[in-house]
Amino acid sequence: MNKTMKKILLFLAFVVNVFVANADEYPYLAFQTVDGSVATVSTTGLKISYAEGVLTAQNSVGETRSFETSNMSLMYFTDTATGIATIDAQGQPVSVEIVAADGRNLGRYDSLKDAADRLPKGVYIVKANGKTVKIALK
Repeated sequence: MNKTMKKILLFLAFVVNVFVANADEYPYLAFQTVDGSVATVSTTGLKISYAEGVLTAQNSVGETRSFETSNMSLMYFTDTATGIATIDAQGQPVSVEIVAADGRNLGRYDSLKDAADRLPKGVYIVKANGKTVKIALK
């Protein structure tokens, strides 16, 4: 195990031990990656495991999030869930409307894949098939 990995593991152990007494006060654990995106998982029955450079958080309500530790910048408890989802652009609904995070309508695209190919990395609101979701293009 290299020095960087040991530092990461020690840091994670420290964070877990420091917040274990206060974790019941927060309904979510947030993970921030080096690109700034944040994903949360409910702390209900939360179990965290680490294997081969990947940290996995799984709870009793069926949510699972996995992160390469080399891509993680921060992990913290919060009372707010993030509404940003990372999705695969393959096989998404036809004809999607894309809105920028600042509210600008960026138009309609034939598919989410088409929009992802044309838009820069960032956070967007996607409207398709009567549903609206936030996505992060990476």
